[in-house]
Formats: sequence, structure tokens, C-alpha cells
Amino acid sequence: MFSLRGLVAVIVAGALLAVPISYYWQYLTKGMRPPETTQILNQMEKTGFPNFTLPTLDGKPVSVTDFKGKILLVNIWATWCAPCVKEIPSLKNLVNKFGGKLVVLAVSHDRSKEDIETFVKAFGGLPEDFIIVWDKDRMTSKLLGTDALPETYILKPNQELKRKIAGETAWDDSLAIQFFDDILNPPPPKN
Repeated sequence: MFSLRGLVAVIVAGALLAVPISYYWQYLTKGMRPPETTQILNQMEKTGFPNFTLPTLDGKPVSVTDFKGKILLVNIWATWCAPCVKEIPSLKNLVNKFGGKLVVLAVSHDRSKEDIETFVKAFGGLPEDFIIVWDKDRMTSKLLGTDALPETYILKPNQELKRKIAGETAWDDSLAIQFFDDILNPPPPKN
């Protein structure tokens, strides 16, 4: 018959082998799953863009759902991010071009509110539909899967995610203007 000592040895050996085998299996299958940011984006396409509420520089709470009925660009940025700063003038021009039909919700990941206020003053002000909110805890990075700045999420007037853009963009060039025109005035379906 089996001895108790032999049984214990088999159980201990199995337990010791299970840990490295588990790690090796995770290593082998890691490439089969999409990156976390892709998983978050896929989830947004299924369940919708997540609503969140953040304060403006004046402390007024602003939510994503406050802008239903308008195109919403949720722009994740910071004053210390050179590409972010470089695209601000084109975002400002885009807002002015679509007068009331398009809003930029600029979510700042700056460390201090004073940095943002100094930036806005130096920039000479922003249009009414260019709203800056401060995400001091950077919770939107985790929520949206942001891994680089700037990053912009374009929501249709019904709050459906249309596109995610990573990196600096010329928001006021003719192709961008046509893209937003097509969202507001979709071309008739082809027969």
C-alpha cells in the first residue's frame, strides 16, 4: 500500500510544480488577449462611453451626459504635454467653426489647478464650448484606458463613441471639418 510519507511527497511535489506551470501558462497565453486599453475600448463599444463628473476650474461639476445633443470631444491633456498644447489652437478653431453644435471637454491631468489657470490666462481665454475640467486624481486614465497624452474621444450627439484619436491632431483642417460635418449631417444612405 501507499505510505503516508509517499503521499505527502507527491502532494508537495505537485504543489511545487503547479506554481511555475501556472506562471508559464500565463506567459504563453498573454499574447492571446488584447492589451488592456483595447479591452476597455471594446467594452465602450458594447456598453457605451462611461459617464464621469469632474469640476471645472471654478468648482462647478460637469458630466459627460451634460452634452447630449452635441458632438463631444473628450480631450485628455496636460499643460506640461507639448503635443497637447500644440493642438489647443486647432481645437479652439474647431469649436468656433461649429458654434454651439460641438463641445470640447478638456480633461486636465495637471498636478495643480494653478498650472491650468496660468495656462488659460497665458492662452488668452477659450470659447464658451471649450470646457476645462481638472482630474487631479487622474481617474479618467484608468476609466478610459489612456496611456499617452493627448488622447481624444469623439462622441456623437447621442453619446455613442465615434472614434478614439491618440496623439496630436490638426482639428481644424479640411478633412477634420468634413468628418464633423458628416456626423452632424450624415450623407443619405446609398441604394
